[in-house]
Amino acid sequence: MVTITKQIADGVKISYIKTDKFKTNYISINFISPLSSDLVHYNSMLPLVLMRGTAKYPTQMDINKRLQFLYSGDIVARNSNFGEYHIFGFKANMLNDRFADDISITEETVDLLCDMAFNPYLVNGSFDESYTECEKISLIDTIEAEINEKGKYAIKRLMSEMCKNEVFGISKLGEIKDVKAITAKSLYKAYQKALKEYPIEIYFVGDGDFDVIADKFEKALKGIERAPIEIPSATLVSEVDKIRQIEDVENVKQGKLVLGFRTGYKPEENKYHLMQLFNEIYGGAPTAKLFLNVREKMSLCYYCRSIISQRTGIMLVSSGIEAKNKEIAEKAILEQLEMIKNGDITEEEMDSAKKSIRNGYMQIYDSAEAMESWVFFRSLCGISTTPMLECEKIEKTTKQEIQELTSKIKLDTVYFLRGKEKANG
Repeated sequence: MVTITKQIADGVKISYIKTDKFKTNYISINFISPLSSDLVHYNSMLPLVLMRGTAKYPTQMDINKRLQFLYSGDIVARNSNFGEYHIFGFKANMLNDRFADDISITEETVDLLCDMAFNPYLVNGSFDESYTECEKISLIDTIEAEINEKGKYAIKRLMSEMCKNEVFGISKLGEIKDVKAITAKSLYKAYQKALKEYPIEIYFVGDGDFDVIADKFEKALKGIERAPIEIPSATLVSEVDKIRQIEDVENVKQGKLVLGFRTGYKPEENKYHLMQLFNEIYGGAPTAKLFLNVREKMSLCYYCRSIISQRTGIMLVSSGIEAKNKEIAEKAILEQLEMIKNGDITEEEMDSAKKSIRNGYMQIYDSAEAMESWVFFRSLCGISTTPMLECEKIEKTTKQEIQELTSKIKLDTVYFLRGKEKANG
């Protein structure tokens, strides 16, 4: 997975991951903002409004017609958190030029992306009010709908409580009250801030003339005043003074239990392969201890899995349970972690976990977006590696290294979402 990177403006880089494996090419434009409660609602709205119209294609119908002409190309909004970073922008898939004789689909799509990101449709020097109001309603609907997915909602609540004094607890969508206060003028001001201050990362995955594509983006950025900021690294908390117990009551039939842990892991240590292997053994796979023991043997959970964040060093264990099993399920989840801390890991568990990760890593080469995500998010951690190299590290990892790694893991917060009838009973 060779990556060529070129700087095309102050704080703007374009990277090329060359592959002829796919029938399509993939391009992403990523604005990188500090994750802040003052900014997140604006940043979440921006790609939605920018996709409504450009100076050249002022309506969504115009854009859709253009995409249809480009062999049904696809452009969608990107909006995600990664540690202290809020990343928003666009992702585009288009037919590889070798399958079309009449036009260069990739270059034409780049032109459309440049219009969308850097030359939006404006009315009297600001965003269109009707577009803004429409997308506000859409974003508010999305935020309100989060509570309907109880598992994800429980994780969000856990993070908001566990990290209430850290940026990691901020939702990538923002709060409804803040979205309601957005106007076309205030959103355009936020857009001007993004153009001037935020680092921009562009990725091209596929087969094409990289120099031509880079030149198109470079020309689109000319005339835009740039004074990019440096996003400070967040301080990772590793110590736990007191384990917090948080409980909410909703109209749910299945309780949601989420445990939040501080792992003590720091991205700059470049030992994420150890975290990956530990997670696979603990609760990241169907052969993991949480699945086989807590779910299957003890029948305490409908599901039970662990998730580790590379950037924050936080581990979550998410489970769906009967409310009456809350205490015993929590105890069982912690007991499985203690087993690993005590070195209770079989060779079969090690081999199965290594094989699972290896298979997953090899599948990254089957998706252009997965390849981009691999390079992009590791670059934000200052890491340059490939799935193949990580597989080699994992193969050499010993049980003792996993045991040593887990010695730093500490439970921080326990969140439980229970049903009303159980609480009142």
